[in-house]
Amino acid sequence: MTGPTLNPSKAMAHYAAHPYKKIPHVLFVLVSVVAGCGRASVVSPEKSFREISVTKVTLTDDLDFSGLNEAIALQSGILRKGGDTPMQFGFERISRREYGEALEKLSAVLTSKRAREEKLLYIRDNFRFLEWYGGSDWGEILLTSYFEPVIPGSLKPTPTFSQPLYARPHDLVVVDLKKFSERFKDESGLRGRLHEGHVSPYFSRHDIDTDGALKGRKLELCWVDPTDAFFLQIQGSGTVRLPNGEELYITYAEKNGLKYEPIGKFLKDRIAPKRVTMQRIEALVKTMSRSERSELFAQNPSYVFFTKSERRAVTSMGIPATPGRTIAVDSKYAPKGALALITFNKPDTSKAEDVATGTPPTDRVSRFVLDQDSGGAITGTDHVDLFWGRGDDAKKVAGILQDRARIVFLFPKVK
Repeated sequence: MTGPTLNPSKAMAHYAAHPYKKIPHVLFVLVSVVAGCGRASVVSPEKSFREISVTKVTLTDDLDFSGLNEAIALQSGILRKGGDTPMQFGFERISRREYGEALEKLSAVLTSKRAREEKLLYIRDNFRFLEWYGGSDWGEILLTSYFEPVIPGSLKPTPTFSQPLYARPHDLVVVDLKKFSERFKDESGLRGRLHEGHVSPYFSRHDIDTDGALKGRKLELCWVDPTDAFFLQIQGSGTVRLPNGEELYITYAEKNGLKYEPIGKFLKDRIAPKRVTMQRIEALVKTMSRSERSELFAQNPSYVFFTKSERRAVTSMGIPATPGRTIAVDSKYAPKGALALITFNKPDTSKAEDVATGTPPTDRVSRFVLDQDSGGAITGTDHVDLFWGRGDDAKKVAGILQDRARIVFLFPKVK
């Protein structure tokens, strides 16, 4: 851990990591447990935050500020263009323009020649600290991680690269329920297709990959290994490396709207008593026959469609994800573009044997992050996904990070 610590909180307990569900991008955790232990879920955005004293916040950062400043630079302009559109933090509101301006001021401080201690003091003096509702307690969350895969592929199908990555189908429609009734104001769009004059659920994974519901529509962007395709959908974006060395940047375009089911929960008995991790799930899948693998994947009816991009790992805000700084949070309960501070147990993946077992040593760290992304299974206030980076090194952490962490959001003091 680098940098000074201001007012460390003794109440910041060490929470044991435990498996959970999620998607894009997990998104990544692939097994599901009950989180909350009897505590009711937050019922409205207005009740999702409460202010706490800065003395209860660990103001430090385990990284240098260059990545944070890069992430702020990417999004502050977008926020300022939002004008008077409000960002809601519980009962507190601030315009997107004001929040963007506050981040730009912070960026100027971070890039200045001030000492690190002074930069942290600026944050302490110019922001209020709002604790999120969390899971089993205020501020307590399950922190998982996602990454940008780099996988081999081809522009034509081959025996190895037999699974297409599909572009968004033309018959996929999104129904904005909010336009029909006020009672749907907090609901996301309903996805489906027009069928005999009605909106029906869109094709499932089984319909698409087993029954060929999309064949012949010229939607194939490229072809990859079926297992790589499945896990790429979980991450939501990635890079496909072609035989000639060319790279295709593949990013999230849309989903079929069906429920995401983590396949880890169907494999627990075959992995137990070992800890369920992405690495163990992938290893087990590779031992399966083609039909067994297809049957397993079909247990998750959710399906992601892609588009080609000139940029890598674009977030739901339309900007590139910043390694170690971008998080995905349910936008129903926290405003996109907000600055937050997370405290968690960072795995040490320097030893291959520790990665293989899913139980590497950890270091308790804190860092500032920006809520820039979302994921199909990142719902409620008890689950946050942290973007770790690109390629195999990032995959090592993304596959095993399942930590009971803490989060607090920063609200500018408007003068």
